[in-house]
Amino acid sequence: MNLNWSDVRWIFEPEGSLRDIYIKNIRIEDWIVLIDHLNQNYVVKFGSYDENKIINKIDKEYVLQYFSDQTAGMETKSASIFIDKIMINLHFFSDEEIEFDIDPNEINSNSDLEAIIQFMTTMSQILKKEIILTGEGESEYPLITVDHHNKKLLYTIKKST
Repeated sequence: MNLNWSDVRWIFEPEGSLRDIYIKNIRIEDWIVLIDHLNQNYVVKFGSYDENKIINKIDKEYVLQYFSDQTAGMETKSASIFIDKIMINLHFFSDEEIEFDIDPNEINSNSDLEAIIQFMTTMSQILKKEIILTGEGESEYPLITVDHHNKKLLYTIKKST
C-alpha cells in the first residue's frame, strides 16, 4: 500500500507542534542496533546544542552509560538525522522507548512523505517492531503506522467537515 500525499497532507499541516515517531517496548539491545545503523547509514549530528559540542556520530557508549546512570548527573544529549532537507531528531528520554520528532514544516510533498515512510520502514525492519507517527506527545493516537514484519502500513484519513 502506498500513501497518497493528498490523503495525509493534513497530518503535516504546521500548527506549531512537532510530529513524534515512536518505537515502543525497546530493550538496550535495540538501542545498540539502532545507533549502529544510524551511524553507518545516515548523516548524523550528536551532542549538546546548547554548548555547541556536536560530533558526527552518536556516541553509543555515552548513551548506554546515560541510560544506566543512577545519579542523574549526566548531561542530556540528542541526535539529529538528516535525510536531504528533512531533520529527524532523536531523543534519549527512556531506554524502553525510542522517540524521534520531525518538524511538519519540512514535509511538503509526496517525495518528503516517501522519505519519512522509508525511514520508518527501515527502522521497523532493523528492529522488528511496529513504528508510529503521532501528533506531539500523543503516542496513544497513531496517525501513520508501519510494521515491516507484518507488511502493515496504516494511516488516518481526515474526516471531511
